[in-house]
Amino acid sequence: MKNAEILAEAISKMGSQLTQKEKRIAAYFQTRPEAVLVESNSDIAQKLGISPMTLTRFFRKLGFDGSADARQQALHKVYGPNSYRIDKRFESDGKHNDRQFGTDHDVLHASIDAALELRETKLWKDVVELTATSDGVGVTGFQTMYFLADGLCRRLAYLRDGVQLIDGIDGVYAGLLPNKGRSATLVIIDIFRYGAHGPLLAKLARARGINVVVFADEFCDWATEFTPYVLRYPAETNFALTMPQGINAGLSLLLQDVNVLLGSSAQERLKELSKAQDHFGLFLD
Repeated sequence: MKNAEILAEAISKMGSQLTQKEKRIAAYFQTRPEAVLVESNSDIAQKLGISPMTLTRFFRKLGFDGSADARQQALHKVYGPNSYRIDKRFESDGKHNDRQFGTDHDVLHASIDAALELRETKLWKDVVELTATSDGVGVTGFQTMYFLADGLCRRLAYLRDGVQLIDGIDGVYAGLLPNKGRSATLVIIDIFRYGAHGPLLAKLARARGINVVVFADEFCDWATEFTPYVLRYPAETNFALTMPQGINAGLSLLLQDVNVLLGSSAQERLKELSKAQDHFGLFLD
């Protein structure tokens, strides 16, 4: 393998030949390519819930001699003459007197940066178009991510009609039964450890001809089996009971770009809703 071939390129070549655990590792490196440079095998293995040996076998399967070889080739690519990017956020430069404050600061910046970088991709543009133009949009979130799903659903309904929260309380997700001849998109929001219903719901949606969009953290290894519309953000595992800033920023950007795409129709809807707010006297001023 030539030195110019970095980890992401090696992963791309393997595709469906990866096992389930290897897909989890691949998803992590695809979202955080700098991890091979700044994190030890044991740290990565602990994050992903695998053994260090599994990680070593993963590197060898990709054609590297091991993790050291993968790291050396990545260093050559990142620091070499053709380098175009190195993430300084994870370097310890001694600028922060409080180490934990520095780590938290860096993680939050990495999360927001990831959201902004995703916004420049074709994948993002496709997700915006689906969210804006599908006849119906369902939104669901598992575990503690329900609050983000609810928030997205309520705000998106200000811009367009046909938006509903899919909560599964009925046990069968009846809201995923689109009217005949109408297009639908389901947005799923979840982070590690993922809700067991996520893959089941995505599979059911696809069987019904519904597009599926997944907002998740970098550990997500199940979603690509069902949909190409998977948006991964850095995991904020150093925070207790995190309210993930990366995903939150991504959802805010989604609303912004859907608003722009819908243009005058969204503006007219907002005006009508404002009239309703005034009618019911919802605000003090």
